[in-house]
Amino acid sequence: ARRCQSDVIIDAFTGVGGNAIQFARTCSHVIAIDIDASRLRLARHNAAVYGVADRIEFIHGDFLALAPRLAADVVFLSPPWGGPDYTSAPVFDLDTMMGGRAARSQHLQRLAPS
Repeated sequence: ARRCQSDVIIDAFTGVGGNAIQFARTCSHVIAIDIDASRLRLARHNAAVYGVADRIEFIHGDFLALAPRLAADVVFLSPPWGGPDYTSAPVFDLDTMMGGRAARSQHLQRLAPS
């Protein structure tokens, strides 16, 4: 989390909030996004347990759809890994994990250009 220390960080695939919680300890504002409402509820609960909920903005939605409207200093991408079949894939990258959607998103570089 210290390596990503910044004013605003986006946790694009927050899941149950483990990374967002750590980022909230070093960043001023965390935008935690997940497409699964039940995981986001767990993330909110976990952030409250760890006393950092006030520094995290939780958004239920698809990061790639939301990306054009977001701005941050850092974007942290840790997408769901997709199961054990990844070992047989000839290429395993963000685009593969996202079913081809990442390559169509021109907004990833714009979000945090450096």
